[in-house]
Amino acid sequence: MSENIVICEKCGIDMQCYKNGHSLSWICNNCGNAVATSYFEPYETDMTTYYVYLTVEIQPTIKNIKLIAEIMNCNYIEAKRTIEKVPIEIFQGKAIDVMKIKKKFATANIEISIKPVFPY
Repeated sequence: MSENIVICEKCGIDMQCYKNGHSLSWICNNCGNAVATSYFEPYETDMTTYYVYLTVEIQPTIKNIKLIAEIMNCNYIEAKRTIEKVPIEIFQGKAIDVMKIKKKFATANIEISIKPVFPY
C-alpha cells in the first residue's frame, strides 16, 4: 500500500502517517488534527480456498520431513511417505495460511505448486 501525502484540513500542513498493525492514521504535528482508518493486505481478506501441492521429489532429510509434518499436521512417518508420493496435495486453506506456508517452503528451497493461481 502506498502512503499518499495528506494535507491537514485545518491548517494546510502535511500530515504524518503512522501504521500500527492494521491501524493507519495521519496526524498533523502542527494542530493535532487526525484521520484514522484500517488497512488489510489483500491476502488477509481473500476467502478463496487454495490447494498446496508438493510437486518435485525432495530429499527426505530430517529438516524436510519436519517441515512437511508441520504443514500437514501429521507424524514423521506419514510425512516421509508423503514426500515419496509427489505430486501430492499437502495443504488446503485460505490465502493468509497459504502465504505462511509459501514462505516456509521458499526458505527451505522446496518447490511447491498452488492452485488456483496464488496472486500474492
